[in-house]
This record gives sequence, structure tokens and C-alpha cells, in this order.
Amino acid sequence: MKKYCLSSKIWISLLALLVAMPIFVVAFSWLLPEHELWTHFSQNLLPDLISSTVILLFGVGLGVTLLGTVLAYLVVMVEFPGRKWLEWALFLPFAVPAYVLAFVYLGVFDYSGYVQVWMREVLGLPGFDIRAGSWAIILTFVLVFYPYVYMMTRASFKRQKISMIEAGKLLGANSIRVFFKISLPLARPAVAAGLLVTLMETLADFGVVSLFNYDTFTTAIYSAWGDFRSIEVAAQLASLLVLVAFFLIYFEKKARGQAKYYSADVVNKKPYQATGVIGWLISLFVLSVFMFSFALPMLQLVVWGWASVGEEWSSKYFDLITSTSILTISAALITVVIATVLALPGRCKQGSIWLKSVIRLATLGYALPGSVMAVGLLYGINQISEVNIHWGGESINHLIFGSIALLIFAYVSRFMAIAYSSIEASAQQIKPVFTQSARLLGASRLRLIWQVYLPMMMPGILAGGLLVAVDVMKELPATYLLRPFGWDTLAIQVYELSAEGLFERAAIPALIMVLFGAILMGVFQYLDKKSSKTS
Repeated sequence: MKKYCLSSKIWISLLALLVAMPIFVVAFSWLLPEHELWTHFSQNLLPDLISSTVILLFGVGLGVTLLGTVLAYLVVMVEFPGRKWLEWALFLPFAVPAYVLAFVYLGVFDYSGYVQVWMREVLGLPGFDIRAGSWAIILTFVLVFYPYVYMMTRASFKRQKISMIEAGKLLGANSIRVFFKISLPLARPAVAAGLLVTLMETLADFGVVSLFNYDTFTTAIYSAWGDFRSIEVAAQLASLLVLVAFFLIYFEKKARGQAKYYSADVVNKKPYQATGVIGWLISLFVLSVFMFSFALPMLQLVVWGWASVGEEWSSKYFDLITSTSILTISAALITVVIATVLALPGRCKQGSIWLKSVIRLATLGYALPGSVMAVGLLYGINQISEVNIHWGGESINHLIFGSIALLIFAYVSRFMAIAYSSIEASAQQIKPVFTQSARLLGASRLRLIWQVYLPMMMPGILAGGLLVAVDVMKELPATYLLRPFGWDTLAIQVYELSAEGLFERAAIPALIMVLFGAILMGVFQYLDKKSSKTS
């Protein structure tokens, strides 16, 4: 048994450390600094990058916290007209890439957009620059990222004890006081988790900030690599972004402290009934969020797509769909397989601080933007090429650089946390009695995994795979830097067309992406409802 555990720990450790490799590579970049170029960046650009990034994080964090929490509370705790379909509809913006929503709003509200043209010609109002300041980009991020907070907080509200809320009402507390004194404190871990994911996504974004000409660490990383051809400075800037991400993780853990919140009930009956004018006002508020975050942008995409389909559609879209599908399916499958191996229950993991640490390290990739992943891998290949390692007569650098394998590895490392957290949650629900019974019946380890663990972990495996697939399909920074020659994806096509101001033509690939994302989210919703009924 000891020999088996040692072998198991070695293989799991190697697998986890391999997934975490980009983190070590980025940290290694400080051993080979470029003093002259780094001095230019640190003195001329770094102060503005820090201030603009802080403003963006604060604005987006405040916006998604308020909007996501309020929406989750309303759909769970309040009965109002249209609540059932709106509760599901509020998930749909998750299927929309942030850069798609950005170019739609730029096309509509820019100086040459029909909204400003109507304001100037009909109302006689002066025009405005939607890219000026940070309000427009913050609003865009809030509308596209609030589902993270909404999804997690909604689940938390659904698990709160209805008796506690009823007790607060019996003591004379109004709905607002009950919300702040009972419901919100209990949902604080879920709100914090959703906020953390949102801030990570905001740090990782490249498409939205570049379309709005808003300078952040991500755009500086691309500038260091694309304009100055310095992979070292790009990696050093990426390491600063990693420090910011780790600080956010630490702050979220510290704010949560040792608090644990338990509940057994599921909220079915709504504690509050909103009728009359109040009910319709709530319905109008929730509907307006759905309209501005999904329905109206999709309608605009359909209008643009219909007008430009004859000009834009060609056989190249079959190649774009094929390459996107291959990358998405391959990355999702590999990520799920590795995450399942890491999450499998077993005696060897019990009490092993080392295994817990390396697995935790392997799941930190989600805190790293896709640009950091890409820069880390490019920097690592650059260092390998200097050693001049050859295999089969070819340089390792030529074999790896620009390969599909490198891009898929970046996806796996980046999104491992999503798959692992989902699969581990299912694994933790396996009662020890099932394992003990199987062992008493003489089941081997492989049979135990195949006939007990995997069937019971399947809901988490499917959900994790779908969520990874959605994120891989939308991923832009890593794809943009690492894609093989001729392997453009739908995300690349959307970004390149919208960056040139060709919003009508960009609507075609954007609609295809949203359709794929909506289908995947629909399957995820079905699995979520099915697992809720069986739990």
C-alpha cells in the first residue's frame, strides 16, 4: 500500500506541476532583466497602468457586486411577474464574450453611431466620446460579468433557511433589514467568490480594453511583446499581474476568514410577494438588465449580420468553425481528464499536505490572464531554444512554437480550476460508506473508480467540461498570441474585424459564437436542474 501511495503521489505531483509550469516560467523572467527597456516602462508607463487598472477593478467590482447580488435576491426571494423565465434569462450574458458586447455598444453609441447621430440631428445635443474616461468600459464589463456573482449568489440564497427569514419578519423587520442582517451575511462567501472570478476576468481581458483604447497591464504586455519584441519585459509585466491576482485571492480569503455557513433547506416558497406597481417595477428593472446585457445587443447583431451576410459569409467560416470546435473540444476533454485524476478520492490524499499544495498550485491558473499564460509559455520556449535542444533532427523550438499542442496546453493550465472545482464538489458528495462497501466486496482500485467514483462524479465532470468549453471558445489573449499559422478562430475573426471598425461584418462570427455559447449554457442549465432534483 505504501509503495502504491508513493507512486500515486509522484504521478499526481508531476501532473499538477506540469499544469502549473507557466507560473514558474513567469517568475523566472526576473533572473534575466532588460534594464534599459524595463526602466522605460517603469518610469513612463507603470504609474498610469497601475492607476487605470485600479480604477477599472474598483468600478467593475462595485458594479457586479451590487447588480449580481440584487438580481439573485430578487429572483430567489421575491415573487414578481415574469420571475421564472427571467431567472433563467439572466444567465444568458455568460454566453456572450466581453469583446462582442464591447464592439456592439461601440458601434451603436460611438460618435458615428446612429444614437449620437440622432441626438445631434434631432435633439440638437452635442456628441460625446464613449471612449473618454472609464465609465463606458466599466459599464460594459458589469453587464457581461454580473452573471458570475448572480450565479453563485443565487445558489447561496436558494440554500438559506427559510425559517430564519420568517423569524426576522415575525420580529417586525422589514424586507430591507432582513436582507442586510440575515440574507446578505449568509451569502457573503458566494458574493466574494463571484467577485473574485469577475476581477480575475477583468484583469485577463484584452479585447474590451483594446477596443476602448484603455491601457491596462494586459495591453502593456502585448505592447512589450508586439511592439518592442521583448519577451523578458512582457514576462516581468505579467509577473506583476500575477501578484495583483494573488493579492486579490488572499484578500478574498482573509475577508471570509474562518467563517462557515451551513443550511439545509432549499427556498421554494418565496418569502415576499411583490404585487401591483411594486411587482411590475421589479419586473421592469430585471427585464431592463436582461435587455441591455443580452437581448438588445443580440438584436443589433442580427440586424448587422442580416445586412452583411452576403458580403462576409464565405467558405472560410467552415474553417473557422472547424478550428474553433477542434480547440474547444480537445481542450475541454484534456482538462476534464486531468481534473478528474486530480479530484479522485483516495486514501493516499488523506492528510497529504504536499498533494494538497501541488493540486492547489495547479488550479491557480485561473488567476492568470490568458496573456500571462501565453507569455510564460513563449518565454519558456525562448529559453529552451537558446539551449538548442534537438529532437528527431528538428529544433524543439520549431516543433513546439506555434503548435496546436502549445495552445491547448495554455487552455488546460488556464481553465483547470473551473473543471477541478466542479468535479471536486461532486467527489466530496461521495459518502465513505460506498467506498468501504466496495472494498469489502473485493473491488480493485480501477473497478472502484470505474463503477463507483466516475458515475457519481459524472454531473460535476459534465458541468466542468461545459464551463471549460464555453471559456475556451471565448478565450482571446492566449489564442491571439499562441495560435498556429492558419488556425484563426471565431474569437480572432470577431476581434480583428471589430478592431478595424467593421462592426457589421464582425456580427457574423459573433452570432455563431453566441449561438454555440447559448447551446452549451442551455445544456449546463439542464444538468444543473437535473442534479438539483436528484440531490
